[in-house]
Amino acid sequence: MNRPMRAAPRMTTAEFLALPETPDGSRLELLDGEVLAMNPPSRAHQRVALRVASALLVWTDAATGRGEVLPEIGVDPGSASILVPDIQRFAAGRDLPADARAWPVGDLVVEVRSESTARYDREVKRERYLEAGAREVWLVDPLTAAVVVTRPGEPDALLGPGETLTSPLLPGFSLPLARLRVD
Repeated sequence: MNRPMRAAPRMTTAEFLALPETPDGSRLELLDGEVLAMNPPSRAHQRVALRVASALLVWTDAATGRGEVLPEIGVDPGSASILVPDIQRFAAGRDLPADARAWPVGDLVVEVRSESTARYDREVKRERYLEAGAREVWLVDPLTAAVVVTRPGEPDALLGPGETLTSPLLPGFSLPLARLRVD
C-alpha cells in the first residue's frame, strides 16, 4: 500500500530564530519556511571570502562614513526566510540593530560560490536579496576568480580574473580579481 509522503512542517522566522545554535557549528538557513542545512565551506571558499572581506574592510576603514562590513550575518528578506550571506556591507547611516539574529539585507551582498549551493545562490538568494533592498549583489566564483555583479534594473555584468571589480556604491574601491585566484 502506498502512503502519501508528508512534507516537513513549515517554520516561521520567529520559530527558526528561536532554534538553538547547532552543536557542530554548521549553518542553517530558512527558505520559504523550510530549514536548509548548509555544507561546511571549502578552503577555497573561505580564502576567497576573506580576501573580498579584507578588501572591503580596508576600503571602509580608509575614511569615515563608509559604513560597516560584516561576514555571515543572518538577514530577513521576508517570505518566511532567514538567509546568511558570506559578506555584507551596510551603508553609513543605516538603522541597524545593536545585536540581533536577523538583520535587514545589506546594501551590498556577497555570496562566494560553493559547489553545493551555487544554483541556490544564483537563482534564489540573489533575487531575495534584491527584492529586500540590496543595491548590489556579487556572486564570486573561487575556482575561476570571476564575479557576476547584479544591480536592480541592469543586466548582470560578468568580470573575469584579468579585470578589476569596482562599484558605484563604493567610490574609490577596486579589487583586481586576479587576487582572488586560489591555487
